[in-house]
Amino acid sequence: MTALLAVIDTLWLPLSTVSLDPGNIGHLAKAGLGFLSAYLIGKFVLYRLRNDTGRSAGVLRRGAKGLITLVPILAMFMALGFVGAIFTYLASATNRPLIDGQLAAIDAALGFHWPSFLEAANASPVFANALVIAYHSLAPQFIGLLLVYCAAQRADRALEFVALLAVSFMFTAGLMALFPTSGAYAYFRPMPEAFEAFTAKAGMWHYADLLRLRSGEPFNLLVSKAEGLVTFPSYHTVVAIMIVYSLRIVPIAAGSAALLNAAMIVGTLPEGGHHLTDVIAGVMVALVSILAVRAVVDRQRNKAGLEPATISTEVY
Repeated sequence: MTALLAVIDTLWLPLSTVSLDPGNIGHLAKAGLGFLSAYLIGKFVLYRLRNDTGRSAGVLRRGAKGLITLVPILAMFMALGFVGAIFTYLASATNRPLIDGQLAAIDAALGFHWPSFLEAANASPVFANALVIAYHSLAPQFIGLLLVYCAAQRADRALEFVALLAVSFMFTAGLMALFPTSGAYAYFRPMPEAFEAFTAKAGMWHYADLLRLRSGEPFNLLVSKAEGLVTFPSYHTVVAIMIVYSLRIVPIAAGSAALLNAAMIVGTLPEGGHHLTDVIAGVMVALVSILAVRAVVDRQRNKAGLEPATISTEVY
């Protein structure tokens, strides 16, 4: 998936108003050096303590093994994130009509009115604050998930999660390219007092970049400063569901994650500035991605002569 995105980016860049800032090379080099240093430190610790049978040495060896496991996982994720961010900027550099009006109409047909929901959520500061915290918990959850898997020497679980991210992003990238949107805040333009319980730039942190990209003027992209431009479908919704799915064999953790991520999905509406249709599309992308990854894993297990994995007991 990463290689495919890299090829698409390479072919698309010369035809686009987007260009890559030379500073990207330095940032990639620093990240690569950091990954290599961490890997070598882990290897050195294992070598240095290879004959030490003490308890402290055992703890350090376990930490070193976790670090060695984590480095390639993070490297794969960074590569996916890098080419994926470039794709979102290329796909957003278009003058095709935005479809927010159609999405709002679908929401209305479903009985949902975004401004009314925003007003209701904003009326309760406690509820609004809970949604803000849940919405912005995505990055800590993701990092925590990978750290726990690598500390537990479960590279298989971490790799499955990265595979889910890769597959789901491909679906998301295709949809965002086909259906350009600006988000509910840009479409409805509520007054500041209507969302004062939420963050100042709720749902609008991407808007300045989006307008520049759609204006046709040259855009120099430094990926480390890229904004999340995906509004349709809601990628927060996609990842929220996949985190819970990834924790499915740990019922206690899965239950807590389900509550937190349910709040995150609700938070995508007032804090993320998503239409309800964005959320529904995100749910569909998550389910299709999970089925796709499971199909590949089950096929590999069949080739190995193993039984297909089940949701409650699978260990890849």
